[in-house]
Amino acid sequence: MAMELDGSEVVVRFSPFLPDRLLENAIDTFVEEQERGDASPRYGVSVIAGTPEDGEDLLDVVRRIVGSSTLNGKKIAIVSGNTLRSQGFQLVADPNAKEPLHHLVGDNPFSEHPRVDLLASLLQERITNPAWKEGSR
Repeated sequence: MAMELDGSEVVVRFSPFLPDRLLENAIDTFVEEQERGDASPRYGVSVIAGTPEDGEDLLDVVRRIVGSSTLNGKKIAIVSGNTLRSQGFQLVADPNAKEPLHHLVGDNPFSEHPRVDLLASLLQERITNPAWKEGSR
């Protein structure tokens, strides 16, 4: 793994990773929030993220994050929160009952489509999901 812990969040994205699918996810988020009646619906790409705890290495953090999730898939993309912010993205917590570590990535104030080509390029580091089980969804 090339990514190193830098003190910021470890951000995990399950597939799909392609720009057009990231855009679709951001639009879906906007539509869902609009339908719920949120005053300021957001264009955000769904990820799960967590901050490293004392003594955890990168794989420990990834295991804890994916262990909190109902999502599953063999390959996951990982990136640090600092890397996202260094490219101008925002990472905001957006927990829900199903996904307590759910976050949104987008361009502040989330009122426009995010720069999905750039975001996809930042999601190039892929690892095998440590919680992956053959035969799972």
